[in-house]
Amino acid sequence: LHLPLLPEQFRLFFETGSAKLTKDSSIALPEVIEAMKKRQAPDVSVVGHTDSVGSSKYNRELGLKRANSVADKIRAEGLKNVEVSVQSEGEDKLLVPTKDGVAEPQNRRVEITVR
Repeated sequence: LHLPLLPEQFRLFFETGSAKLTKDSSIALPEVIEAMKKRQAPDVSVVGHTDSVGSSKYNRELGLKRANSVADKIRAEGLKNVEVSVQSEGEDKLLVPTKDGVAEPQNRRVEITVR
């Protein structure tokens, strides 16, 4: 009897104001790919987040750029039967609560769930 694999969650972090992964997160990306390879038809959700620097509209767009950047890297792996959904929360769900205008590295992230 094979039980389905439990969902796995990952966080990748970004340079300030950009969709460029930090060095550590670039190194961690293969872990996400490995989690996908363990599943026959992985369902992957990629949600982009930002810190509270900049306008809400800007941050929603930046969060989407970050999520799409990671989704593109996942798709570039050429895995079959992968469903990837992308969305942005912008600055709406801060990992580390801050006042508006605070550059908090932990908030500049994508959260990836592999099911």
